[in-house]
Amino acid sequence: MQLPIISNLRELDNAPRRFLLFIAFNVVSWQCIVGPALVLFARKIEMPPTWVGFLISFMPISTLLVVFVAPLITRVGPKRIMLRAWFLRNLLACTVFLTPLAIQYGSLRWGWYILATSTLSFCLMRALGSGGWLPWLHEVVPNGQRGLYFSTEAAITQLLNVMIMLGQAYALRSAKTLTPFLAIYAVGIASGLVSLLWMWRVPGGEGKPVENAVKETYKTYGVALKDKSFLLFVLTAALCFSSTSWLGSASVMYMRDVLRLSPRIIMELNSAASLGVLLTIRAWGRYAEHNGSGRAMFKSLTGHALAAFMFLLAEPTARYRLPILAIAMVLSGIFGAAFWTATHRAMLGYMPEEHRVGYSNIWTAGTALALGLTPILAGATIQHFDGLGFQICFLVSGIAGIVCAIACRYVVRDNADSPWGLRDILNPVLPVRTLARIAWITLGLDESNRDKNLANQERQRIVSN
Repeated sequence: MQLPIISNLRELDNAPRRFLLFIAFNVVSWQCIVGPALVLFARKIEMPPTWVGFLISFMPISTLLVVFVAPLITRVGPKRIMLRAWFLRNLLACTVFLTPLAIQYGSLRWGWYILATSTLSFCLMRALGSGGWLPWLHEVVPNGQRGLYFSTEAAITQLLNVMIMLGQAYALRSAKTLTPFLAIYAVGIASGLVSLLWMWRVPGGEGKPVENAVKETYKTYGVALKDKSFLLFVLTAALCFSSTSWLGSASVMYMRDVLRLSPRIIMELNSAASLGVLLTIRAWGRYAEHNGSGRAMFKSLTGHALAAFMFLLAEPTARYRLPILAIAMVLSGIFGAAFWTATHRAMLGYMPEEHRVGYSNIWTAGTALALGLTPILAGATIQHFDGLGFQICFLVSGIAGIVCAIACRYVVRDNADSPWGLRDILNPVLPVRTLARIAWITLGLDESNRDKNLANQERQRIVSN
């Protein structure tokens, strides 16, 4: 397998490449401020699991604000809105540095308030700007490059995640105080400010001189709300994301509180998962382009569900719990990223150019509710049932993932396949064949990846001649 980033970047146009440069610094900022280290920070100051669930939910659920800022995005333009919101979110995130003072002169609870306020402020400002993200992306990424773009974005994200998490693992190797956590925040805030320079260089994103921006913008909501196939897709995708979030919300706390792993090992496992994504996302992106998003969503979500079931085997008393956990972490990362890539590719296919703001905001709101409410439910489950609560989270993620994966085959019909009948679903050969196919795609051996490689070699041969 080869690293996908260089060859993919060469295939993209100039505007999508610039957007990816902005995203590179944005990923560093996001990972340092609201990544897995946030959960470890919260548990370091003894924040209860229910509070941690709310902390995780701030990021997705705050994006509901995009519904209300849509007219402003239409009139002012995504670029100006995002530049201002991204600047403010980094400034507000600086309040986290007051946490040690709040604990020293107040109590641990005051530290919880400061961390929660800092995180919520960061998420709210991000939400105000994120309403322009997809419309701007829809503008600068040509239709024929969307699958390639999202797979490249995922590859860049995971490469950076590998480096960031290894760096965080080193910083947290002896996290006896809050200083290493605050240093991680400082890196994130600095990277967020640098990302503004690259955002400014991305073309497009201008506003439109509309006389009644509110009326015109909400008219696009009317069009989207009448699109039954789109609404069914949003509902299905939201439930799918919820199934993955049950695992994501519980995994870090499970490794820390139940398996008693150190922050260093937890970050190293997360880094290994990102490395797995980096090595496989190109193959999954090619598969989605060649066979359609529906089939890719079904297979990748099935793989993620199986990874969730593997967490049930990594019990504290299990002899091989660490190898099982490592495999489960890597597989959940690989299939989660593959599902994200295929789903967003499908979403852009539903979005008409003239109504992209309304469509993108309904999509954002629907998925935000699922991704925002699930961590709260997971945190409450863990708080109430203690160790059993983690098992419930993993079981729900696995079962719901399988059901939602099957639903994707019926809802997202962007290929020539006929839908399954009851006989197909009950066929005992189907699970074995599906698992073999998932492994084949992940290893880069599927014909879609081979065909593209041959096409690239032929193009290089022609150019060299």
